[in-house]
Amino acid sequence: MENPGYSKNWLVTTGIARGLLGTEPGDRLPTIKEYSSIFACSRGVIQNALAALQATGAVNLDIQGKKGTFLKTKDEERLFENAGLKFITGSMPAPLNNYLAGLASGICQAMGQCPVPFTFAFVQGGKNRVEALSRTVYDFVVVTRSTAEKFIAANRNLEIAFSLDQSRYSGPYMLYLNRPRLSGIENGMSIAADPSSTDQWELTEDLCAGKDVNIIKYPYLSASIAFLSGEVDGVVYRGNLDVILNDLYSLPFTMEKRITHEEVSVISISPAKASGMQLPVVLTNKKRYGMAGVLKRYLKPDIVAHIQRQVIDLQMAPRFF
Repeated sequence: MENPGYSKNWLVTTGIARGLLGTEPGDRLPTIKEYSSIFACSRGVIQNALAALQATGAVNLDIQGKKGTFLKTKDEERLFENAGLKFITGSMPAPLNNYLAGLASGICQAMGQCPVPFTFAFVQGGKNRVEALSRTVYDFVVVTRSTAEKFIAANRNLEIAFSLDQSRYSGPYMLYLNRPRLSGIENGMSIAADPSSTDQWELTEDLCAGKDVNIIKYPYLSASIAFLSGEVDGVVYRGNLDVILNDLYSLPFTMEKRITHEEVSVISISPAKASGMQLPVVLTNKKRYGMAGVLKRYLKPDIVAHIQRQVIDLQMAPRFF
């Protein structure tokens, strides 16, 4: 369907078409009144949009009066033509560990089955990704369930489309301190944390509560370097210290001080607190009506999990596109 200057009719028709992509024959459609509420428009605009989709052969509807309107058949190619989708864009963290590399690979491979081109933006900080989603910069973002729930509580337009419940966002957060045989953060310490990394910042504030501690703001990827270089005393970080050390030692510059294994206390964080921080979810914006249904059709959790596991087990190389 051509875009006649983003008219209301065009916007509603494309929105309804996106919604129908996620339905199956026999499914009941929203009522005219419900559609009118969703798109904040008159009944006539909704009726015209449904008539236009039927006229193009995109759908065949079964109107049963008070029982409602049901989808009889649909032509997916024609629905995509009417859905106003030139491409679909998602965002997740930079795939700098095996978990995220596998997750990104799984999502890219699954979305490769969608007839609309898919692109990924790798953006650090769940807060940064969600704020961009709120402005409809992206069609969806991948965050942890705990991050999603925090932002949904403040923005009714955001919703969890579905969980990638067979995958893992990353390894668990651990507390690293640059003194041996410690059981927790002590007064006078400095701790690195990224306020845009919602989970890390929340855990850091909780662990520092009631203590005379200086929380220093660093970008998430710089926090581990600040810790291992001795600039700060501690950091809450996902991942194994050996990996972080190897990454640091491969950097093309030298530091006056580097923390060694013998100097570090590694402290587990309560599983109850961190459990929601390991489950990846797909977060969408209700303003992009129907996008959740499109994603559910192609972004299959079992496919994503299978590919993530292959990457983690080194059975396949990460593949991003």
